[in-house]
Amino acid sequence: MDSYLEESILKRAQKEKKIKVNIYNPRDFSTDKHKKVDAKPYGGGPGMIMQVEPLAKTIKKILGKIKDKKTIKIIIFSPSGKKFTNLDAKKYSKYKNLILICGRYEGIDARVKKIFSAKGGSASGGKVEEISIGDYILTGGEIPAMVVIDSVSRQIPGVLGNLESIEENRTSSSEMYTRPEVFKFDKKKWIVPKILLSGNHKNIEKWRENKKTIK
Repeated sequence: MDSYLEESILKRAQKEKKIKVNIYNPRDFSTDKHKKVDAKPYGGGPGMIMQVEPLAKTIKKILGKIKDKKTIKIIIFSPSGKKFTNLDAKKYSKYKNLILICGRYEGIDARVKKIFSAKGGSASGGKVEEISIGDYILTGGEIPAMVVIDSVSRQIPGVLGNLESIEENRTSSSEMYTRPEVFKFDKKKWIVPKILLSGNHKNIEKWRENKKTIK
């Protein structure tokens, strides 16, 4: 994950202390002599499941560093979870602390979600949310975690440097153009739509609204 977090906007956001990313390895909390964190599922089935003990201990360690539990949102990445959207990114940006649990293998022990969703538990203040970034299967939750970090971070004031750069704060179109006005390629001319060159901002905004993609 470092290769992505240590580049461009996210690197600058961390340097300017707009965001902070801490990575915890459940293996550090395993009691197994080989630091295993997975085991075969009860009831049979393919693959291995991430065990409840090392994950629960990892999350408890993180929670112990946070005084106000109401500032926390715990997220588990799962193919069966709710589809992550830009509205979720806005919602998550309001939380001071996001705990992103990256699954591996065939998934994680269901008791992890139950423990930290239980009333009066260590993470009182809201249920654990299970989310997915799309209708496909990945080998782990690291890529979804980076997607959420990126999407949520850009909602935080100052991260992009210019609020007008946030697509949802303006009319975002799936068709954007820049110079040159006329581009010749394979003996054919590709020209910028005349409406964008008209100077009529009202009509331009209407045109963009019709092609809007982010909601």
